[in-house]
Amino acid sequence: MSVLYFLLMVGVLVFVHEAGHFVAAKVFGVRVTIFSLGFGRRAAGIRLGETEYRLSWIPLGGYVRLLMDDARLTPAERAQSFTTQRLWKRVTITLAGPAANFLLAVGIYFSFFAGHTHLRAPTIGAVFAGQPAALGGLLPGDEVLSVDGDDVSYWDQVEDHISEHRGRTLRFRVRRGDGELERFVTPQSHVLRDRLGREKQVGWIGISQQAFRPQIGVIDPASPAGRAGLRTGDLITTVNNRPVRSWSEAERLLTSRTGSSLNITFLRGERPRWGFADVRTYQAGVATVWPDAVPQSGNQSALHYKTGIASAELFVAEIEPGSPAERIGLAVGARVTALDGQPIQHWLLLEDALLAAPDREFELTWEAPGGVATSKRFTQQTRHERDEYKQDRERLVFGARNDFLPADPELRPIRGRLGYAASKAILHTGHTIAAMVTGIAALLTGDEPSTKVGGPVMLYHITNVSAEKGFDSFMLMLALISVNLGLLNLLPLPQLDGGQLVQTVLASVRRQQLSPRTREAVAMAGLVVIISLAVLALRNDIVRFVIR
Repeated sequence: MSVLYFLLMVGVLVFVHEAGHFVAAKVFGVRVTIFSLGFGRRAAGIRLGETEYRLSWIPLGGYVRLLMDDARLTPAERAQSFTTQRLWKRVTITLAGPAANFLLAVGIYFSFFAGHTHLRAPTIGAVFAGQPAALGGLLPGDEVLSVDGDDVSYWDQVEDHISEHRGRTLRFRVRRGDGELERFVTPQSHVLRDRLGREKQVGWIGISQQAFRPQIGVIDPASPAGRAGLRTGDLITTVNNRPVRSWSEAERLLTSRTGSSLNITFLRGERPRWGFADVRTYQAGVATVWPDAVPQSGNQSALHYKTGIASAELFVAEIEPGSPAERIGLAVGARVTALDGQPIQHWLLLEDALLAAPDREFELTWEAPGGVATSKRFTQQTRHERDEYKQDRERLVFGARNDFLPADPELRPIRGRLGYAASKAILHTGHTIAAMVTGIAALLTGDEPSTKVGGPVMLYHITNVSAEKGFDSFMLMLALISVNLGLLNLLPLPQLDGGQLVQTVLASVRRQQLSPRTREAVAMAGLVVIISLAVLALRNDIVRFVIR
């Protein structure tokens, strides 16, 4: 099946590319003498009208042969030749192949997005303390109606407004309960990494569409929660018979001001690993927590009550062996409290701070089980790894992970699904083209290593891996490679569409064709480049799939 998927992948890509040239030529009345899938000697074929459709023995490509101007042609035949057409027609025919590859990607993405029936609703699930949204007065449960006067229906629209306007104050109109109100929030700069590992700055206000589940952490076994038998990771379902769905709801109910007992029902998760599955099972439990009375700072006569319950988000659930986190002594069950002396409110903010400065030294403060505070300094690691597609990747490693369960997002039906699918398909194709142009430029300038260039063995492996993941994965990979093929054909090499385009434009500007000697020299130079790239790709394939 792997060979069949590979032949299907190559066959579709080549057919679509050459069909682009073929259709454009036919539209403009240019005669197509040969339409070939494959290179080299003819294996099979049939002639229909003026065109021979053939299969050739080397299946890694194809070509369309157009009628060229020649002194032996009749006037009627000259009118059908490529070289006698007006410049814009010749340019269109030349670009039609890469354009067909881009359109194939748009079509695949369209069918993918057309299958979506719901999008995330623009309802705020969580607001991070100390961040712009919290400072601006936004609250969990607020439904965003508009941003700077632009109506929004889905969460993605909210994210786009925030991402694109860092440093600019935005006016949020939200529905809270039965009323509507406005809040003003200024997105701050936030570091993200693109698909090529490069950093970019986007806007960020500290909100999440997913609410945090009422999952708790207990750092001190001697605290009221610890004495009641609660453990880190327990998922609260009710407090004093009142159902809770999010951490913010649980936190309000757990903040006792009277010292009375808290009757809590909870679910305790276990994660047995059975080889083929990683599942989480739950057992129900009940606990009664009696909060401890503690004098308030600066006012010994006033009391507040502590339960020893915190959000589980900042509790460490896993430590990667050999990582910086392990070397500084951070352990499972610890609670991260500060970074460089500044309190950490959410694990996501910790990750963002580490990502923003991959090379600098940090000081991490945490509480070990029992409440003992520790501070240690560390620097993150950069690890070179290979993904399932045999691509070399760099991974920034701190080495500590939490195990916090976000709530299921609220969904809303998509209005105008075809329009949504079309716009998303075009936008996604554009982003893919931009990312690949950046990647190709980085390879040409040496910013990316030449080891990333791959050949037919790499294409075969990628096709096989994507096919094993399912039909959707295979089709999305087909779209990605189709874009790649379209861009590579625009390189200014004589054997590619880009080189033909350059020669066509030059000949039109000079009002005469390049001399045979010049064309031969240019073709030879282009052939040398292509052979060099083929040798490099073959060498990388051997190193990647045979030697390693």
